[in-house]
Amino acid sequence: MGINMKNEKGIALLTTLILGLVAVVFISVLLYILSTGTRMSGMIGRYTTSLEAAKGGADLVITKIINDDIKCGGNACTPCPDTPNTNCKIDLQVSNLGGYNLSAYLIGEDSTIYAGTAYRIYAIKVIATKPNSDEKAEIEFVYKIE
Repeated sequence: MGINMKNEKGIALLTTLILGLVAVVFISVLLYILSTGTRMSGMIGRYTTSLEAAKGGADLVITKIINDDIKCGGNACTPCPDTPNTNCKIDLQVSNLGGYNLSAYLIGEDSTIYAGTAYRIYAIKVIATKPNSDEKAEIEFVYKIE
């Protein structure tokens, strides 16, 4: 009877240790999932904020196009479809919007007449970046004006 009792105590100890290990692994996995979710949520929030800043920059560019006031370095813009440079960097009155640095580039421009109506078509790239951070959003859009 004493031998059986020792074996049962050993099995109970082993079972308790295994269940404890399973519980620790389960809690560790749960904490990892929660921390990853929190990190992803923060990244999405920061990207959304930078995207909104880029959209604000796009609105500024559209206003300049409508007012026929699109200038690059104080002069007429030259489209640069491959590598944005100072010849195609659009002058914005606002270079910082909500803590984000804005840059806008003319990447294409065309004039066309369709059905007797003259159109100007602009291809624009707007970049919003947060200083000292990896936060960045880029928008490319085409705008047509009669």
